[in-house]
Amino acid sequence: MVLTRRAHKAISRWLPNETITEIVQAAPRSDQASLCRVSKLFRDLCLPILYRVVDLEADASVADFGDTVLSNAALAGLVRSYSVNYPRAGMSIAAKSLSPILVNSSKTFVRLEALSINFVLLTDTDIETLLRWTFPHLVRCSLGTASSHWSDTEQQDTLASFLIRHPELENLRIQAFPYALERSSEAVRIPLLRLQQLRCPSRIIPSIVAPRIKRVKMYWDDGGLDDVDTIFVALKAMVPSDVPLTCSTINCNKHLYSEVVDSLSRNLPYTRTLQLYLYDSPAWNEVIGHLKNCLPRFTGLAFLSVHNSSWVIPTRNEEEEINVLGDACSTLEVCRLDRRAWRKVDGMWETYPLTDFDALAGLESWTL
Repeated sequence: MVLTRRAHKAISRWLPNETITEIVQAAPRSDQASLCRVSKLFRDLCLPILYRVVDLEADASVADFGDTVLSNAALAGLVRSYSVNYPRAGMSIAAKSLSPILVNSSKTFVRLEALSINFVLLTDTDIETLLRWTFPHLVRCSLGTASSHWSDTEQQDTLASFLIRHPELENLRIQAFPYALERSSEAVRIPLLRLQQLRCPSRIIPSIVAPRIKRVKMYWDDGGLDDVDTIFVALKAMVPSDVPLTCSTINCNKHLYSEVVDSLSRNLPYTRTLQLYLYDSPAWNEVIGHLKNCLPRFTGLAFLSVHNSSWVIPTRNEEEEINVLGDACSTLEVCRLDRRAWRKVDGMWETYPLTDFDALAGLESWTL
């Protein structure tokens, strides 16, 4: 984008700042950065937009951005959302060198509302340092990795304390959690009274106190150690019957599949959207048969998705399967079975584009 001095004067004279701000917000980030150099007016208008949402990869951009905000508290105060990703395999060793500046720069974001950091980028010491910090305005948070390592009890307690100090959280994603919380849920209660969206290992749920969960995505232990009923009873206490719950279950193996669906249908019959990711599953006809038995308990189930890319099914009558499930649950509107989807139109099931299924079922609107 090229903006001459004459054009700048004309724009700033005839357009109010609010209109210029809207135009800048619609521009690509590279153009926003260029506009910051046009004049003091444009710099004042563009910087809050440019720094409001920061999404970095674990490379030199993390170091450059960290140096910038550490040397300029005014810029750090503009950051509302900060995300650092781990996009490429084999990068963790190099990324660890950025750990101190990543943590130190994060602590300068006094107005931060959303934080997302993959712990594979941090040393154990810096993880603990970050989790001892408090972000007074934090409402969305994503922490950890599937392989996070918790080396001692002190570090485990630090994460629990971090969550307790952020009671305004509305959206929480924890990909790994301290062993102490996983095994001793009765001893740890974390009040998150504004929480609406939760992604976490299933065994964490009894530790959370939240009165109005709308969306939950649970990762199940592949060793079959979870007390399924205890988890769904705890979740039931967090979901009022007037809330159209969206529930996703991940890595539900053949030892847990029937228990999970059965307990969910008994404890949360008002679930509106159900997404099942299975692995090491029972035979496909057993999956359909068990769903047929459990679906009648649901009182408002509209969207159902059952997916497992590892299924090998020599012969299937998919039209018969969707009719069986539709008869078992009269409220069902849209259904995905592995790689095909259907939508009920005038009482009849019609093939529906798989690429549009998540949008129609509201499954693509997860944040963080």
